[in-house]
This record gives sequence, structure tokens and C-alpha cells, in this order.
Amino acid sequence: MKPASLREQQAEVARQRILAAVAELLERDGAEELTMPQVAEVSGISLRTVYRYYPTREQLLEAAGRWIGAELLRQGYPQSLDDVADTFEPACREFDRHPGLVRAMALSQLGRQARQRRRNERLRAIRKALEEEVGGLSERERRQAEAVLAYLHNMLAYTTLREEHDLSGEEIGAALGWAIRTLVADLRRRHETRKETR
Repeated sequence: MKPASLREQQAEVARQRILAAVAELLERDGAEELTMPQVAEVSGISLRTVYRYYPTREQLLEAAGRWIGAELLRQGYPQSLDDVADTFEPACREFDRHPGLVRAMALSQLGRQARQRRRNERLRAIRKALEEEVGGLSERERRQAEAVLAYLHNMLAYTTLREEHDLSGEEIGAALGWAIRTLVADLRRRHETRKETR
């Protein structure tokens, strides 16, 4: 793999500044409205350059949602049912570094739009883990389990526990991790019972 050229490095720095500006606007204002000129002003990147990298607001929001989730908040996708809790506990500690941003991503229309693609990927990862590990459950049980796991492994759950119960990210991670592990243990028990009665 050849090293990036100076032009490629400059382009990457510009893209990072643009995405960081979106995150700053969301965190600072809860930004219900976000315009390309605002992003250009906050990033210090010309409006023309913003449009060169992100021709539409939708493309900018999708890229920002991916960057915020993966780079800024360091939230990965679960690879197994155990991973649902194991990945979310440390994510909650990261969320404490940017609670305003997490709140905006969870509750504002703009934030939900930004995280939509990552949300769908997270749901697919949870669904896949359920199918691989407890696929013998009824369709109804799997759908309910997917819904509850997706809710518990979510910025909205973090925001609710932080705002309504004044818990820290570490406390929230531990509480949600406990709830997820309790549900996963029950799902595995049901799955084993179903296998034994066949």
C-alpha cells in the first residue's frame, strides 16, 4: 500500500474538519437545522470545498453519523450476543465525554437522520447474532428479543438513564450490561429447552 500523497492527506484533513464541525454543531445547539454554510463557517473550510466532498446535506449527514459513531464515540457493532453488552459498556463511558452530542444524536430529527445508516447496520448485527445463537426460538420471541436488545444497546437508553436517574456513563454501562446479559441468558435457556423438547 503506497503512502497517501500530500493532496490526499490534505483532503482527508478537510473531510475530518467538516465532519467535526457537524458534530460540534449538533453538540452545541442540538441543531434542529444544519446548513452547509454553517458547516463551512464552523469548519473553516470553504463552502465550495464542503460541497465538493459532500454534494448533498444527506450525504454529509450520513458521513457525519458514521464518523461520530465510529471515531468520536467509538461505538462498534456487536459480533455475538455476549458482545451486545461487552461493546456497549465502554461506549457509555465514551458517551460521557460528549453527552450533548449523544443527546442530539438520540433525540433530534437531525441526529436520528445522521445515525440512520449505522442504526440499521447495528440492528442487522443484533439480528444476525440472535439467528446464529438462538435461532430455534419462535419468530415472536426473536422479534421481541431483537427489539429489546436494540433499545438497550442504544444512545436513547443512555440518555434516558443519564437524564432521568442522574447516572454516570460507567453506571449506565453496568446497568444496561446487566440487563442485556440477563436477557441473553434467558434467551439461551429458552433456546436449549426448545432443542431438548424436539
